[in-house]
Amino acid sequence: MKKAIIPFAAMALALASCNTETKDSYQTINFREYNLIIDTQDPSQMAQASDVTYEVKNNISRQVVDVKANDIIINNQKHSFETDTMGLHSTSFKVDGLGDVYNVYFSKYGNAGIGSNVRDLKGTIVYGYAAMSNLLNPVYDIPIVQRLDMSYTLNDRYSVQTFWPAAMFRGQTMSSTTGESHTTKGSDYVAIIDFEKKTASVYVYNAELSANQDKSFPKVIRFGEIPVVFTHEGFSLQSPAPMTKILGKKDNQIALVDSVGFAATDFSFYLTSPDLTEVSINYKLDGRNVSFRGCSILKPGF
Repeated sequence: MKKAIIPFAAMALALASCNTETKDSYQTINFREYNLIIDTQDPSQMAQASDVTYEVKNNISRQVVDVKANDIIINNQKHSFETDTMGLHSTSFKVDGLGDVYNVYFSKYGNAGIGSNVRDLKGTIVYGYAAMSNLLNPVYDIPIVQRLDMSYTLNDRYSVQTFWPAAMFRGQTMSSTTGESHTTKGSDYVAIIDFEKKTASVYVYNAELSANQDKSFPKVIRFGEIPVVFTHEGFSLQSPAPMTKILGKKDNQIALVDSVGFAATDFSFYLTSPDLTEVSINYKLDGRNVSFRGCSILKPGF
């Protein structure tokens, strides 16, 4: 499996190559993100999720950015904001197989808005693992694209954190049964969450549950019709018996087919980091307890 990196225009390069003696030049990038919204004043209110496009305008010459957002839906009401300019900085870390990875970030503590009540804003342009276009192909390039990891407080009441409802998670899977355990980093997970229907599907690619696993073991497994469960703090995916399908053939075409005698139970999916990129997935399958820990962005430690 290859990694396909789509670069973020020239924002990171601008940090090293800008010339403040020339006329200002600008770059505007739109990021379509979902928001997890938590009411910090009313603990009885369930968290909410809604999508919005954030417009990030980069003044390349001055190394500053500002952010605009329109029509953020909270309790069926629309909210908008525009920030003041914020300094743009960069940080780097090493990733096996990719070398140095550069993220750019900005922040404004206290009041960050112009004519609007947005506070304590922190944003980072990160590299995320997108879901593949063909979810039934077990041999794939890993699409790595840049997205906006951002958090802020809106109207002195709502805590907002961006995330992706459709993303790949990469990390480590451990499976165990009586007297035996197996660990691998060769399996990837893709979550597709539909917040309107409040259901989700989670795909497992190239699952490896034992060292001597039969070569006929399915290369793609889908756990479907998983309920999205909201609490005040966020959401999770939970199902005692998700609809399990495996990669096979139907009418001589590649398709997901019923997994007779091969069904998962006790499925759970929890986001475990404040930026909503790290995940814990647990389930039982083929007589084994399976536990996955992974991340949906390039991040130190993953």
